[in-house]
Amino acid sequence: MKLSAILKRENNNLDVFRILAAIMVIYGHAYALLPNNGQSDFIGRMLEYDYSGSLAVKIFFFLSGLVVTNSLISKGNAYEFVISRLFRIWPALITTIIICTVIIGPILSTKTIEEYFSDPSTASYITGNISLHTNYALPGVFEFNKYPNTVNGSLWTIPYEVYAYVTLLSLFMIGISRSHALAIFTFVIIAAAPILKFDFIYNVFPTNHETLMLGPCFAYGSIMAILKENININISTAIGSWTLFFILKGSKIEMYALYSAIFITIIYLSSTAALLKIKPNHDISYGVYLWGFPVQQILSIYISEYGILANQIIAIIISCILGYISWILIEKKCIKIGSLLFKKTSNINFKLINRQTTDIGA
Repeated sequence: MKLSAILKRENNNLDVFRILAAIMVIYGHAYALLPNNGQSDFIGRMLEYDYSGSLAVKIFFFLSGLVVTNSLISKGNAYEFVISRLFRIWPALITTIIICTVIIGPILSTKTIEEYFSDPSTASYITGNISLHTNYALPGVFEFNKYPNTVNGSLWTIPYEVYAYVTLLSLFMIGISRSHALAIFTFVIIAAAPILKFDFIYNVFPTNHETLMLGPCFAYGSIMAILKENININISTAIGSWTLFFILKGSKIEMYALYSAIFITIIYLSSTAALLKIKPNHDISYGVYLWGFPVQQILSIYISEYGILANQIIAIIISCILGYISWILIEKKCIKIGSLLFKKTSNINFKLINRQTTDIGA
C-alpha cells in the first residue's frame, strides 16, 4: 500500500503506537527513579546506545514528523499550522505545570506554604517551562528521592519538538517541500549531523547523547511524508528494513538502520486489519507522557519498597487515567477551540483581502 493511502486517518492506527511509546517512557524511567539493584530495562540490555525511554522519544519524534508534515503539505496553510500546534502543545502542558506547582508542590514540599510560594524558583518553574526554558525543580519537592529535585523530567523534549515544528514550517514556507531533490538533500544534512558533528544544526539548545538523534528522527518522518506518493509500505518493506539492520549491525550507522526498521514496521503494523480493529477513540498519549514522571516520583515516595515493577504498573494505570482526563477535559476541547479560531480569523483575513481588492479595482 502506498504511504499516502496509509496516512489517511481511517487507514492507520498510529495512535496506539504513540500510547505504547508513552508507556515505554514510564517503563524506562522506573530504573532511574527507584533503587534497581543492578536491574535495567530489556532494551538497554540489548543496545549500547539506547534504552526504552529514549527509544520511545525517538518514536514520538518520527511519528510527529510524519503526521505533522503530512498535514502541513495537505492543507498548505502556515497560519493553520501555527494555530493547531499552539492549541495542541500548550494547554495540556500549562495545566500539568500549574497542577504540579499549585497543588502537588505545596503538599509534598519540605518547606512551609509561605516558604514554598515566596521562593522565586516556584514562579520560575511556571514561567520557565511555559516559555520552553525547562526547569525541573520546585522548592523542597522530591529532594530526598533517588532522583532528587526533579518534578517532571520528561519536559526536556518539549522545546526540541517545538523547535522541530518551527524548522519544518520555515522550510515549508521557503518551498523546500515542493522539490523532492532539495527535500532529500536537506534530510541528508540533518541525518548526517550527529556523525559529522554539524553543531550549527543544534545551536539553539544544549546537546547531549539523548538529543542528537531527535532531529534525524523527526526529519525521517518528514521526508517520508514528502515522498509519500513514491513509497510503498508492506510486509516486504518491513522485512527488508530489518534485514538491512542486521547487515549493518556493528557499523557506524547501525542505529540509523535500527530506527528505520522500527519506524517502517510501525507504519506497516498500523495499517493492518488487526490493529485497525483496536483503534482508540481518544489520543491519551500526550497526557500519559506529561504525567508519567511526576506520578512515578510520587509513587517512589510512598511505595518504593514494592520495587520497580509495582511502580511501573501503578504509574502506567494512573497516567493513562490522567491522560484520558487530560484529553477529554483539555486537549480535545482546546483543539476544537483552535480550529474554530482559525476558521473565524481566516475568514476575517479573507474578507479584508477581498475588500482591499475591491478598493483597488474601484
